[in-house]
Amino acid sequence: MNLEHWNKAISWIKDAENFLLITHSQPDIDGLASILSLTQALIFLNKKALPVVEEIPEEALFLHGSSFLRVPENFKNFKPEIVIVADTHSPKRISQKIWEKINLKTKFIIIDHHVLSKEEFFSEEEILIVDSQVPSTTFLIYQLLKLGNFPITLEIAENLLAGLYFDTGGFRYDNVTKETFLLAYELVNLGARPSWVACQIFENLSLTQIEFLKKILKNLEFLNNGEVAFSYLTFEDFQKEGVFNLSKDWVNFLRSLKNVKIAVLVKEIEKGKVSVSLRSKAPVEVVELAKMFGGGGHKYASGFTVETQDFVSTITYLKKIISKFYERKGK
Repeated sequence: MNLEHWNKAISWIKDAENFLLITHSQPDIDGLASILSLTQALIFLNKKALPVVEEIPEEALFLHGSSFLRVPENFKNFKPEIVIVADTHSPKRISQKIWEKINLKTKFIIIDHHVLSKEEFFSEEEILIVDSQVPSTTFLIYQLLKLGNFPITLEIAENLLAGLYFDTGGFRYDNVTKETFLLAYELVNLGARPSWVACQIFENLSLTQIEFLKKILKNLEFLNNGEVAFSYLTFEDFQKEGVFNLSKDWVNFLRSLKNVKIAVLVKEIEKGKVSVSLRSKAPVEVVELAKMFGGGGHKYASGFTVETQDFVSTITYLKKIISKFYERKGK
């Protein structure tokens, strides 16, 4: 822990009044729980905090403070002194709709738990708090709140537990350590309800997400003798459902299949751009594969985004590259 960075971030937060909070495109529960936890803490301190996302996922509405969320179209006439970025350290992962509304001369605080692939600057004046050894970004948010003596209400604690629970797959993933359970213990002591959080995350599927699952299974292919599971969703699939954020992490479902070592889910999030989610089982590490395309993440959970002129050709190309990667790394 670089205490100098933490203390500087705390000082900036205490001295400022207006905050913009953002996370990566296609936000997940950890990213959303992080910015909503900070939003509530800042509001409790009588500061102005505006959390902005490209789209508000239906499955995230259980998070406390979700009513504070705004989309870029409603982000007007607000001039933050500080922008807090959670769950990513790459400007490339910020939605263009949000990015174009931010004054890059603003101070930035970046809080993330993904592997630092390369340093990409948001602003000339920024603080980078990145620790890939912790299981979730909400883990770091909790540390920030504790170090700064900021309020942690029951609602904040429950959000923090949701992020922790989501990014560890219900404490099933390789990133779970003794410290993970110690944090869960502290959050429960603050009033967080584990059973309620688990139910909201894993037993709260919408019909829209089921429709996506049907399409994923229809498009599912097995490569490398069944050890690579590969599927995709087209732009038309998202367009038909009227939702462009896949809040349910279906790629983890593909990884859970028997004999599968690498799972791949390709999403055509907009015409000319695809997002690729990668998951694997130890000892196969997919972060190296993600870095080949300018992406990153964790050893066993990574991703990247690429531009494309022909989706079908891109699918064929990705299957070839991933199959060859597994031939080299999977044995």
